Amino acid sequence: MLVLKQVLCIDGCGPARGLAAAFVLALLFVLPVACGEETKAGRAAEPDPADPVGAAPAGRPSVVVILADDLDRAAFHRSTLDSAWTPEGTSFTNALATTSLCCPSRASIFRGQYSHNTGLINNGNDEPGGGAKFFRESGLEDETLATVLRDDGYETWFGGKYLNGFEEDGGWLGYVPPGWDHWQAYLSPDIAFQDGVVNDMEGHRTDWLSGKATEFIGDQRGSSKPFFMHISPWDTHTPLVAPERHEDAYPRARAPRPPSFDEADVSDKPAWIREKAPLKEREVARFDRHHGARMRGALTLEDLSRDVVAALSRAGRLNDTYLIFTSDNGYHMGLHRIRGEKWTPYTEAHEVPFVVRGPGVSENKTFDGLVANTDIAPTVLDLAGLSPPEWMDGRSFTPFLDGTAPEDWRSSLLIEGANHQRQKRPGYSGVRREDDVYVRYATGEEEYYDLAHDPYQLQNRPDAAPPGIKQDLKALENCAGQTCTEAENP
Repeated sequence: MLVLKQVLCIDGCGPARGLAAAFVLALLFVLPVACGEETKAGRAAEPDPADPVGAAPAGRPSVVVILADDLDRAAFHRSTLDSAWTPEGTSFTNALATTSLCCPSRASIFRGQYSHNTGLINNGNDEPGGGAKFFRESGLEDETLATVLRDDGYETWFGGKYLNGFEEDGGWLGYVPPGWDHWQAYLSPDIAFQDGVVNDMEGHRTDWLSGKATEFIGDQRGSSKPFFMHISPWDTHTPLVAPERHEDAYPRARAPRPPSFDEADVSDKPAWIREKAPLKEREVARFDRHHGARMRGALTLEDLSRDVVAALSRAGRLNDTYLIFTSDNGYHMGLHRIRGEKWTPYTEAHEVPFVVRGPGVSENKTFDGLVANTDIAPTVLDLAGLSPPEWMDGRSFTPFLDGTAPEDWRSSLLIEGANHQRQKRPGYSGVRREDDVYVRYATGEEEYYDLAHDPYQLQNRPDAAPPGIKQDLKALENCAGQTCTEAENP
């Protein structure tokens, strides 16, 4: 079925010829899939059935976080990437990056804090509160999920994209942030720093990262020491270059066309939206090309995901390892006439794929409960049997993993974004609930959408916002630590 979905270009790629479809179906039913062998392209084997994932491990488990870049829910589900995760895992349909921008979101993942508490609100080292430079110089880097785990006996491994601007802020000079035993970080699309040496990456950068990750996992065979891995591929961020095996995939891909695409009437939107002209034909064509490249990037993420799971199985570590897959932010093109890809308060920018699998985790289970990037650090610590530091704002979502939603879970989350000069978007903060969202800009402008009846956010109705949601915002935008938990459960 996975092969058929890709070759037939399902979800926007156009119908395939009947003969091609019949040929693919014949392959599916006649030829066995060689899951137990390495292919010429380097794809790893599927998990060994002799190494099943059963109940929660008796000792301290290992944890692997795979963090995609700019991967939205549409690309996750329209490609076959979802098939590597959702059948064996627990998914969250209301998972958010509380700040929909790469560097602030990644800081929130490392620290378990909202960006108003990290103070890291921009991408660039030259921007106020921006980049790896701020994360390092402010002392935030001295206390992270990695430092806590390492201090408690975990072996820690990082690979891929760190924080924006890292290469200029020590990366080229061999700097390794606190908390990491093993370090292989991208310095450019073609060069990486690996445990003290700057090297060209051989082959596609995601395949290179997969090779380094699976090599480390293979070394854990027979070891009882728990490990923590943060695998951070570049896909689906630009520059988008597909490995040769995926170059011809999704040839007719089209950018998603929800009703909000090139929205006809934006008179109800804030000024920064109202001033935008309708999309031009060449812009739409560019979005389509870009979406096809992003879909091919999702296939490389699928390959990496399957490689990691297979490596854990071969090493005999699959039954004591939890895996978390998500993205640093969502992504959209052309919605509400916005040419930018993220940095907005709209659902497509803040919502991210979010799946957990591992020992004792319910398979093919879905929850609507609100979870966020700020929850990753507290959850990993909880899985490791550790209490999160008091300064963390997030909370552990482990109560969901046995297949039953907790009764006292949060009812709201904060979303926030600093002023964005290039998009001329003023800073904002807002409250996201399962079925509605309220946003207030620094200009005083407001947006409110009833997502149950207006999921594409077409009718801005700030006058219809419940009074309580505005009170929630006041509490959330100033919360820290335990007060965030209280503000999320008014």
